[in-house]
Amino acid sequence: MKTLISLWGRTMAFFCLYVAILTVHYFHTHNAKLNCSRSLLGPKPFFVVKKLVIVGLLVFFTQLTVAQGLIGLVDRQNTAGTTTAEGFGISAVGLSRGAGITQETLSGNYNSRGFVDTSLTNAKTNDDYLQFSLEVNTGSVLDLNEMKIRLDRSPSGPRKFQLEYSLNAFNSSSVSLNSDSIRVSGSTHTINLTGISMLSAGAVITFRIYAWGATASNGTLDVEGLSSPYTANGWTPSISSPGIAFKGCTLPVNPTSISNGTLTSGSTSITWNNPSCFSTIIVIGSTSAITTAPAAGVDPSAWSASADWSNPVSVYSQMGSGSATEYVLYRGSGTSVTLTNLPTSGTFFYKVYTAFSSWSSGATGSMALPVSLISFTATPSNTTIELHWRTASEQNNNYFEVQKSTDGILFSSVGQVSGQGTTNELSTYTYIDEVIFPIAYYQLKQVDYDGVFSLSKIIKVMQLPAFFTVQHTALQCNVNSLSEYPTHYVLTNTNGSVLASGSFQDEMVIHKYLYPNGLYFVKLSSNGRTQTVRWAKVE
Repeated sequence: MKTLISLWGRTMAFFCLYVAILTVHYFHTHNAKLNCSRSLLGPKPFFVVKKLVIVGLLVFFTQLTVAQGLIGLVDRQNTAGTTTAEGFGISAVGLSRGAGITQETLSGNYNSRGFVDTSLTNAKTNDDYLQFSLEVNTGSVLDLNEMKIRLDRSPSGPRKFQLEYSLNAFNSSSVSLNSDSIRVSGSTHTINLTGISMLSAGAVITFRIYAWGATASNGTLDVEGLSSPYTANGWTPSISSPGIAFKGCTLPVNPTSISNGTLTSGSTSITWNNPSCFSTIIVIGSTSAITTAPAAGVDPSAWSASADWSNPVSVYSQMGSGSATEYVLYRGSGTSVTLTNLPTSGTFFYKVYTAFSSWSSGATGSMALPVSLISFTATPSNTTIELHWRTASEQNNNYFEVQKSTDGILFSSVGQVSGQGTTNELSTYTYIDEVIFPIAYYQLKQVDYDGVFSLSKIIKVMQLPAFFTVQHTALQCNVNSLSEYPTHYVLTNTNGSVLASGSFQDEMVIHKYLYPNGLYFVKLSSNGRTQTVRWAKVE
């Protein structure tokens, strides 16, 4: 989607600002209370070294949104050859004539005659056209918004014209943009170009004005002068009275002045400078190096994004490919994004990209961490899992919550260990988990006194090979022993209440209909080995 901030829009914006200032002044002088609310966003994800290094590898963008302006001019001097032209981020080629028409020398404007064909088809067959083109320079992309051209004819000149464009120099195809009448008194034609896709470096777009319907062979068509129709942003044109003017945006490959703020309560801002108009920017983040590299055909204009790291939107869910652990943090047209609930240690990577290029050069930054976790390990035994972690320093650390998962995705709390508050000393922690699964995942949730928290890396623990297998159906849970010794079992609920116990040699069946909805644990023991099976009943 392309957005336009026009002169009218800016005027209205300043007007609204002026009204707002008057309104605030009125309320202030009448002792009115203006309440401003501010969202306090608490952060998550977390820590592993003393500094969080935020690495930005910047690439670019897709669709035009702001600061569109004059990007190209075509002169109208009357010459038998090609007129001069100029542009910003583009190389413009001026007006030239098709083989079916010739220069009329009796005018100072770009004047031509020979448009005696009676239809558009005949005009195309006989090459009765005016032509000009734009090429996108290296380091830019081109998003066209609008074109203005002023046409005039003599009384016997061509009555009709059609403007078309081609991306292959009219070798095989073209697209119609506008068809209109040509007036003797002259008129300025404004042509909407927003239907033309954004063009990458090296692309050439060629325009042709086909004209027909002249009543005499000496009937002429003039390209007349325009007053300054658009504002030039970032360059100074030299053509003072052009015949054709283009409005749009040429985008540099790289934004400039990339920086990030200080990490405060898990939040920081990434900012960049828009050297010209800017596109829809996509920021992707991860706790490991970014691997996502969308192909040129990937359109992110409808992607969702979340700057809240605790509620991420994966690249895979938006693109249908790529990593499920890399997330879309931002999609928009601004100059900054504020990220919340960020990891507070390790390396956090992000990329800003566009569908027109591979990754470009980037910028780096670093910041101090509130808690410096230097190790987090797990040691399995026959009946327990011992978790150990160490911190080099802590600041405002209330406690650690130990979280566990059987799939590495959904975690629940299994215990809590008090922190050291604020200290620069080495601290060592231990937690023993007595509920054993063949495979388990653990992470630490570090919580400050103000409630702000962050998450550690996830570690995976594989216990000894199970001496049983479990099969679930909607009605029952079947436990099959792989041990040559008897297997003893104890069935409990989340409160620890014993619901059933006994032993079996080969198979045990738990009939789920006997129990209400909830979470249950079956502790199995055989020949000195103990493991626990968890199952849930949900209807």
